[in-house]
Amino acid sequence: MTHTSSFDIKTADDYLTEMLLPQHEDFIKNNSSSRHALLTTIIAYHMYEWVHKTKFNQASFNTNYPGSPDIAIDLEVARNITNGTKHFKNKVKTRTQSGFSSGFSDGFARPLNIEFPDGTEESADKFLRRLVSFWQTQKEQGAF
Repeated sequence: MTHTSSFDIKTADDYLTEMLLPQHEDFIKNNSSSRHALLTTIIAYHMYEWVHKTKFNQASFNTNYPGSPDIAIDLEVARNITNGTKHFKNKVKTRTQSGFSSGFSDGFARPLNIEFPDGTEESADKFLRRLVSFWQTQKEQGAF
């Protein structure tokens, strides 16, 4: 099914290759940019809707992807960041700090960090890499 009201972005494949992947590359080039982190998060979250033609919820996600419960949590966090940004309501704690670029190993501190529901904290680099990799894998496996 194609989408006809988003310029030349008509399919989930278009959305991935024309929006998510380039936006993620922009983030990798400048991982201290809140703008790039937020836009990548918003696009990665909405990828679910492009693939499934319905809004994300964890129960449906777990039915469609039973082997990926951690991604369901990531998408819930992404939804809360997305809606918190849109509606000016913080549902997820984020913070900035001095940190190293994406070119360094994950052992180095990163400038942007996200707190998860269980209280753990993770860099935006790792969080976004996991979401983008998930969608790339889905495409490679023929999910869309």
